[in-house]
Amino acid sequence: MHKLILPSLTLAAFVLYWVLILMLNPANANQKESVPTIVLVAPAQVLMYAGDRFLAANIETIRASAEMTSIDSEEFRLRSHKVASLLNPCHEDNYWFANSSLSWGGAVSQGMDVLQYASQCRFWDEWPPFFFAFNENFFYQDSVEAQRVLKIAAERSNDNKAAFLTYATMLSLDHVKNAQVALRLLETELKQARSKDHERILSDRIERLKGLLSLREAQVRYEEKFGRKLEQPDDLITSGIIDSPPKDPLRLGYEFREQMFQLKQLRVR
Repeated sequence: MHKLILPSLTLAAFVLYWVLILMLNPANANQKESVPTIVLVAPAQVLMYAGDRFLAANIETIRASAEMTSIDSEEFRLRSHKVASLLNPCHEDNYWFANSSLSWGGAVSQGMDVLQYASQCRFWDEWPPFFFAFNENFFYQDSVEAQRVLKIAAERSNDNKAAFLTYATMLSLDHVKNAQVALRLLETELKQARSKDHERILSDRIERLKGLLSLREAQVRYEEKFGRKLEQPDDLITSGIIDSPPKDPLRLGYEFREQMFQLKQLRVR
């Protein structure tokens, strides 16, 4: 009899979990537009799945990836990826999806957290430290830290060791070339996408990055034409360099900060 107690409790907790999700979602659960909001903390999920944190991480990663295409579910995905990373920092799909969905979707620091956990746990895997280093340089312009982490990625790799070390020496690229390298990286990742949802979200990130690249190229043309630094982003339009700002498929937009166009980040609560 006692052998049935634990499975019964697990099933009851699982049913309660999904009942809470259906009841507490602000939108009708039967509508396709509804966005999940409930993410249980890691200890509760371990208990719910009878101590199997790997199963809990798998389910949370699936939930996060199922909502990858909606910007309205960004905070849900952020919490879901973070909890999955705490449950199983070695989870491969979780760090791949988190890098695409969070790091390149405006939640940079949260995506970097997942990559850092994966880098530490997956001590044999070259890709978490490579993504971490690339993002460190692209988003934060910290070439010193990026070079340090790139060396870790190179030490773990056989096929890409030379490429990683070469890239480490190129971190002083100007902003336009840096964006071009980032674009090629995302396009390569798109070819290796793990699902149709992954393809769609990468396609949006690529379009967003192309918009940033067009702004940075326009800034270069403006400064070469007028012989002075761009002070206000609207000067690109009033001078006739561009007709209108590019549209961001994620609806986050771009910002002009420290005399450089950058991807605007999410304000995450």
